[in-house]
Amino acid sequence: MKVWLVNTNTKGENGNPNGFKYMLRQNKASAYYDRASEVDKIKKSDLVLLYHNENRIIAVGAVVNHYEGHDYKVLNEVEHWVDVNWLWKASFDDNFMPTNSINRNKLGITMVNGTVINVTDQVGYKALFEEIAMKQQF
Repeated sequence: MKVWLVNTNTKGENGNPNGFKYMLRQNKASAYYDRASEVDKIKKSDLVLLYHNENRIIAVGAVVNHYEGHDYKVLNEVEHWVDVNWLWKASFDDNFMPTNSINRNKLGITMVNGTVINVTDQVGYKALFEEIAMKQQF
């Protein structure tokens, strides 16, 4: 099992400011356009940390199905995704700002230059699950 940091790429210059909402609601981790195929490295049973602007992790989930292509071939150039069972998701305020995100630095994740990054060697599971437990809201 590997641990992947998947960037939501929601900054305005990336052209998809609402992508994180789509991923959370549709239970998927996605990459788009010239970065789409980066998701193909993620396999079933891997763990995904959904990374949002300003060092925030807004969801943690287990991959239940790797990318299998799209029924409409033209869309393969636009989006690749893996199906994810979100084990934890941050809560959001009325402006869609996360209110209980996990700071990636607290987990020891220092490298975030990219859309899909293997952070298996940077993440301690104990620290990750302690952070999730502290951020749970009922």
